[in-house]
Amino acid sequence: MLSESAKTEIKTLMTKYPDSRSAIMPALHLAQREIGWLPDEAIQDVADLLGLSKTEVNSVATFYTMYAREKPGAHTIFFCADLPCALRGAEDMLEHIEHKLGCKAGQTSADGKITLREAECLGGCNHAPVMLIDGVEHQQDLTIEKIDEILERLKA
Repeated sequence: MLSESAKTEIKTLMTKYPDSRSAIMPALHLAQREIGWLPDEAIQDVADLLGLSKTEVNSVATFYTMYAREKPGAHTIFFCADLPCALRGAEDMLEHIEHKLGCKAGQTSADGKITLREAECLGGCNHAPVMLIDGVEHQQDLTIEKIDEILERLKA
């Protein structure tokens, strides 16, 4: 599943740590960056390279929310649910997004276009509520109207 260059890069990563187990997270990041998510075959490749069981590697991949164990939609929205955002209406906004997409946080819309994920903090507390789109576009000071505009743009 992983390309030879990815495998080589993981082997190089392993040399930076006294124990290969310590390379699990950077290896998973590398695999996800190459494939877009972490299917079972990628988990097995990482486990084989690190000399660990598939269960050991999968336990890390399923514990941390930054790893996608299911194929994501064309766009991924991380919506902050931490206290500063919650105090400014994030809970109602998240419910609005779920209603508009027809899926709950942690799922992908039926058309496969948008995966919605809840985040604990996106580092924009002074402009709460915030969301991160595709890991690069940071939307701040959200309102229902702004959210609707964003969703329409992503669906197009």
